[in-house]
Amino acid sequence: MTTLVRRSVTLVSLVGRLNPAALDGLIPHTFAVGAVAGTAPLAVRAFASDDDGDAAGLNPQPLPPVAAALRLAVARTVHAVANAAITARVSGGDAQRILTEAGGDWCGTPSGRIPWPRHWPLPWPPDGPAPIDPGYATPAVQAQAALAFQGYANGVEDEQLKIYFTELAEKLADSALRTVD
Repeated sequence: MTTLVRRSVTLVSLVGRLNPAALDGLIPHTFAVGAVAGTAPLAVRAFASDDDGDAAGLNPQPLPPVAAALRLAVARTVHAVANAAITARVSGGDAQRILTEAGGDWCGTPSGRIPWPRHWPLPWPPDGPAPIDPGYATPAVQAQAALAFQGYANGVEDEQLKIYFTELAEKLADSALRTVD
């Protein structure tokens, strides 16, 4: 599956050459490069600046508001999980444990819920039902997270982190594909 995920990231990156908005929330390096250069789509620049405003409202794509908000919540959570793992690795902590736990949570199948890493806030009120059908959203969330984590794997020089990110990307991609098969 490694080759499939890597090739998928490459293909999505190529699509981004024609339509940079296609990369919103998918490939982590666009947050850093595009935000610094000021060339990233508006929603990405808002996210990269850690603005607590409604970044989903800034996205010009004609997505339903719930789907757009969920897509941005996935991007923010992937970014936070990846940064936690990087920080753990640099400080001598257990980056693999962080990524394994998040992957286990994201690949789980809680009844009536979209799987979500338990150490990060849910993108909807915790006491109510998910605002979007979990059967519809779960594989999309897993696929987006898989592409983003593979983007991190492709972007880090630390070989051990590269392995950890790739393992998580593969697990998420397998889970997403299993859900739709």
